[in-house]
Order: sequence, then C-alpha cells, then structure tokens
Amino acid sequence: MDQVRQRRHIAEIAELLAEGTTAMAETPLRVPIDTFTSSERLAAERHVLFRRYPLIVGVESAVPSPGDFFTEVVAGLPILVVRGQDGVLQAFVNVCRHRGKKLCLDASGNRRSFVCPFHAWTYDNSGKSRTFVDRKGFEGLDLEDYSLIPLPLEVRHGFIWVTPDPSGEKAMDLSEFLGPSLDAELVTFEPHTKYVYNSETTQVNFNWKLGVDTFQEIFHLAFLHKNTLGKSVLSNITPYEKFGPHHRLTVVRSTFTEMLTKPEFEQDLFSNAALVYTIFPNTVLVWQLDHWEMWNFYPVGDRDDICQAKITLLLDKAPDTERLARRWEKNWELTRRTVYTEDFEAGVTIQSSITAGVPSHLVYGRNEIALQDFHLDIDEALMGVGENATRNSC
Repeated sequence: MDQVRQRRHIAEIAELLAEGTTAMAETPLRVPIDTFTSSERLAAERHVLFRRYPLIVGVESAVPSPGDFFTEVVAGLPILVVRGQDGVLQAFVNVCRHRGKKLCLDASGNRRSFVCPFHAWTYDNSGKSRTFVDRKGFEGLDLEDYSLIPLPLEVRHGFIWVTPDPSGEKAMDLSEFLGPSLDAELVTFEPHTKYVYNSETTQVNFNWKLGVDTFQEIFHLAFLHKNTLGKSVLSNITPYEKFGPHHRLTVVRSTFTEMLTKPEFEQDLFSNAALVYTIFPNTVLVWQLDHWEMWNFYPVGDRDDICQAKITLLLDKAPDTERLARRWEKNWELTRRTVYTEDFEAGVTIQSSITAGVPSHLVYGRNEIALQDFHLDIDEALMGVGENATRNSC
C-alpha cells in the first residue's frame, strides 16, 4: 500500500472513530444452516471454488532451487509443485499415471526424479515420464503420453497460485481476477514473502467456510479475545474495501487515537493497524507491520463438518540474531494458541449447533459486512451449480 493510500486509509479510520461507527452493510443477513451442512452444496463448492479458481498454495521462496518441491492437498486433489532443472516452476497432479497411486508422499524436499512407491514408474522434476520398470509388459504405451498431469500455475506477489483443474482448461487471468487496485496493494508487500518462518496444517471440526469466517469481522475481539488480542485493538471500528470477490478489513490498534494527535508526517498506518485481506475463496492474508500471516482453508473429502486449516508465517528474511529468533517464535506460538484455542474452539461449537439443527439460520449483522459479502460471493459463484442457500434480509 503506497503512501497516498495509507493517508486516505488513516483519514477513513479517523472519520469512523469520530462517528463512533464502522463499515456497514445495508441490512442484516440471514444465512441458512444448510450453507454449512448440505452435501450437495459442498460438492458444488469443491467442483467450482476448488477447481476453477486460482488458489494460493504456497510461496515461491519455499522452492528457490532446481529440484525443490512441496506437496499439498486441495479439496481432495493431491498437488505437486516443483522447480525443474531448467529453473521453471510447475504444478502437477501428484498421482502416478499407472494405477493412480499418490506419487510423492513427502511434504517437501529436493529431488531430480520422483519414483512411484507402488511399481517404480519414474518421472523427472519437469513432470516427464522416464521409465516403466517392465517395458515389455507395457509394450505399445508411449512414455510421452504418461507424463504427470500439469496444472496451471502462476507466481504473483511472491505467492504461488495454482488452478486445480486437471482437465487442462485455460486458467483464469490472475491480474484480472485480483483487479488493478488489489494487485497494486499486494505488490508492495512482496518483499515480505521471502522467508517461510514456519507452517503447519491441521484438521478442525467445522465447515471450511467457518474457518474463513473467523477473520471476516473484528466485532468479536472485545469479547472472545478480551484477555488476549482484545486488549490491544479497537473493537467494531473497521474500515472495509471490496475488490471484486476479495476484500480488505482493517484492525485498528488502540494506539491509533494517540497517533492522530501527532503531526501528519509522524503518522504511520502500519504501526497502528493490521490489514486483513480475504482472497476468494479460501485464503486469508493478515499483514502486521513487517510480516504476513497466511491462512488457507480446504474442505476434506465429502465431510461438511471438517476442514483442513493451514497457517504460514512469512518474513522478509530469516532471523539473524537470537533476539529476533525469540521474537518470531513467541509470535508464532501466540498466533497459534490464540486462534486454535479461542477462534477455532468457537467454530467447533458453532458447527455442533448447526449440525444439531439449531438455530435455523445464522445472522450476520450490518457491522459484519465482510461476512455478508463472502457468503453472497460464494452464492454468486455457485449460481446454477447444485444447491444454493437462499439469503434473506432480516
């Protein structure tokens, strides 16, 4: 975010503070609970949101050298991202072309080739099939016809985006998908994707959309996080901007009001606020002064009450002093502990309630505009595909 945008953003926050309000939707919104429990809807989400849209699956800095790779599972589809010996970064379906066995079982590493553990079919790190162990047994098959299935991949702003579509259809244009305004904002943060401090994936017992919902409003900070994050932020004072299906919330720190008393040249947005970007459909990027906190949420199988949650902490460089190492370890543990034991616990109880059929719908208030837009954008994306929940103004 450049200086002009920062000044505009500071002025917007100051105006909200003066009015004692936050960004508002026109009306509250009812969201039926089958949004989180319908198997037909989940199937449509997997088919559309997790196959047709470019998704952030990692960062380029995690695979800097030829042979570097990592694996991921996106809504049931195993993916292999690898940098070939030619330096080109590619993504493939992580499945052997022989009998469909998962090819690479490791989370990350460096290899010149990948050997299937089932019958030793071998592929190089550009995805090309190199050997059938029993060539006579597969006489008539052309090696070139049995290379790994490629997936559209693009690196942008330091992130690796993959469209998980094995059909080979043309990927969505990423610059158009983000739009010029969001594209311009994200580019300024690219230096802070250069080092992966830590990353962790876990399964939690709630619908994947409830995971994204965790970061879609600041209203709860004063209550759910009253003894942790709530002490340092202003609850329910939240500027909001929409970028197509994506959006940005701003978490205003309690130091912001004091900052406004200083001369304009001493005022700094990033020292007194955090930015929360939701990248449609399943990624949340939290910018805090000098680092990214990235959350990815995926459905698991055909279970609407379980999701895969991944947290990644990104820095501009590796900690080079003991003091910095202690700082980032403390930051990592605090983030995990707060989100896992407070936010995710709340999500588990919400899922339990809606699975039991109570209440009949959730209510997203006018002051929860990002939540409203997130679910409405999903409805729009699924329009005409499977079963869609109906939205009703209160």
